[in-house]
Amino acid sequence: MNFQVEKLDGPFGAAITGLDLREPMDEQTHAAVNKVFVDNVVLCFRDQHLEEPKDFFEAGKQLGEPMKQVVATYRHPEFDDIEVLTNRQTDERTNNTKPMTRGGTWHTDHSNMEQPPKATMLYAIAIPDTGGDTQFINMYMAYDALSDDMKKQLEGKRAFHSYLSSRAPRKLLERTEEEKAVSDGTWQPLVRLHPETNRKSLYFNQMRIEHVDGMEHEEGFAFMDKLYAHTYNPEFQYSHQWRLGDVLIWDDRASLHQATSNYDQSQLRYMHRMMLIGEKPVLA
Repeated sequence: MNFQVEKLDGPFGAAITGLDLREPMDEQTHAAVNKVFVDNVVLCFRDQHLEEPKDFFEAGKQLGEPMKQVVATYRHPEFDDIEVLTNRQTDERTNNTKPMTRGGTWHTDHSNMEQPPKATMLYAIAIPDTGGDTQFINMYMAYDALSDDMKKQLEGKRAFHSYLSSRAPRKLLERTEEEKAVSDGTWQPLVRLHPETNRKSLYFNQMRIEHVDGMEHEEGFAFMDKLYAHTYNPEFQYSHQWRLGDVLIWDDRASLHQATSNYDQSQLRYMHRMMLIGEKPVLA
């Protein structure tokens, strides 16, 4: 176990240097890396060389069980678990030829599934000269900062996560009928208990929430608007400035993330993306 850990430039997050993800981890190293991950919510492995998709896939297997990409539009042709993510992509299943800013609003991945991913990974292959950060919100911090009254209001509450909320701030990729059957929607706790840290965190997704239990439709949206306004506070945020060779993994059970488009769009931003299978969220 020979690696170094340093804090990232924000209120949470860590970076590991001196570890090559192409090399197998022993049990002690794996346990130490996982502790850094769950303790810091966002973890960056610097100076990786995973240009071959197989290397990225094998690296992901060391950190969890890879999850098949739910929508097949941009699955890698050789690996169902890897998605290609670039700033040149359109929705190939529609007639819209305008490039999409994928992931361009706050969200957690696939919360409309009964068993959403525990983590998402990105590997930077090509990045713009400046900009193109990926931003994160720590949902432990957001929960801890709530008033006692709001925490009480949230006790036992669930929200229904559809594939695309009627109030979603952007569009998502079109799905096939088969894909709809896998991820059509489910009820999730608004406060979930993390299975490894035993901490409470807010758990919601503005892209997907359609109903709040015990509330009329509009009342539920107004309630969530208050939660969004509280949670999107810059005090709970970290913005990752990419370096070539970065592998970034974040805990979907305790964070929101979004992509930014504040860079020269003539420059290529090209990444590989993978998710790791998670657990059914537990009501805190």
